[in-house]
Amino acid sequence: MSKTQFSSGSKKYVEFCRASRFVLLLILLLLFMSMERQNPTIKKEKAFVAYTKDSVMLEVDLIFNSEAEPIKYYSNVVTPVCEEGVCYNLVAEVYWDLLGNFMDYKETALDPLTKFDHIKFTKEDHDKMKEILRDKTSLLANYKAEDLVDHSIEIKSEVIDGVAGATYKSLSGAVVRGAVYSSHTLWHIVNGEVADKITAHTESLMNEKLKIWMLNSDNYHLQFYALNKIDTGNEQYTPNLIRLISEGNSYVPFFAIEKIPEWAWSSTLYQPKIIILLKEVEFRMQNEILNKLNDRELEKNSITVLTSSMESLNKSQLKKAFNILNNNRNRLSVESIGEIESLSESGNKEISEAAEQFLTSLEKEGGLVSKKMKEQRKKLISN
Repeated sequence: MSKTQFSSGSKKYVEFCRASRFVLLLILLLLFMSMERQNPTIKKEKAFVAYTKDSVMLEVDLIFNSEAEPIKYYSNVVTPVCEEGVCYNLVAEVYWDLLGNFMDYKETALDPLTKFDHIKFTKEDHDKMKEILRDKTSLLANYKAEDLVDHSIEIKSEVIDGVAGATYKSLSGAVVRGAVYSSHTLWHIVNGEVADKITAHTESLMNEKLKIWMLNSDNYHLQFYALNKIDTGNEQYTPNLIRLISEGNSYVPFFAIEKIPEWAWSSTLYQPKIIILLKEVEFRMQNEILNKLNDRELEKNSITVLTSSMESLNKSQLKKAFNILNNNRNRLSVESIGEIESLSESGNKEISEAAEQFLTSLEKEGGLVSKKMKEQRKKLISN
């Protein structure tokens, strides 16, 4: 091989290596960007410091999502627990929502949660503990840890040189079996001063953006809290209020429907959006919507939406719905009449009879007549 050929081959090899490194770096960069999109960096900042009843300091952080919105609080809890003369550290990563309600905890691999005789928590034990921590009205609030145990009944330990008392039967549901002191300690940390400080800290951050984030959350505590904070006359909240009628949790939908301003019930924009929810909501909320529409003037699109929603109603609700239509009979369109005519041919007897009665009364009053009734009248004349 000549020097020229060797030099040329060496140069190509160097260029190939450079190109390969560039491609590799590009692949790694794209992979990193993809991972960032899937797992955006979670930002957190120190919110405040609190102390347990044993004067153990807890640093509580506020966690933000990728859009810099506060979403929850966190603390790495490390606190001593002493039972039957034996002390150990209870270690858990605890999370609260923005109002100080317990959300979740995670144990650490090096310090898992244990119960009597240092037996590790089972999945059922963790589920029970989380259920206990969510209960702000727990009996644990009114008892000292030592008062939960009946020392007249002794349980022999196979690990330590000693015995332990049994949990009183009346209190057994309030604790994880075999972890009385841990249950009591963690409940008071989760639902004590820290919870109150979290609420106060969130209130200091309150703004319109955070209120809307709370309304859009799936947490009924946050939804209810925000409903009490917003100016319901402000139209920017109206879509949120309407959404909560069908998507709110627990009692929130009933509170939300009462917050919808009076003008929105007559709005050409919002009226049909509320009525169409009749197809989605449960029986009690259907009644709430129908009651709100009673004696109210409906615009034409709303009438069409109402007639198309009737198959989701029962007999008593149909009576309400047809009463609403009767109050708006002068605004019935040909399309609405056609929709009601279709209902009169429904396989549901209650719906078909109610629709037939309405069409008959409408014809007697000289209102719009359905195609079906026109044909029937032609037959009578021809006979």
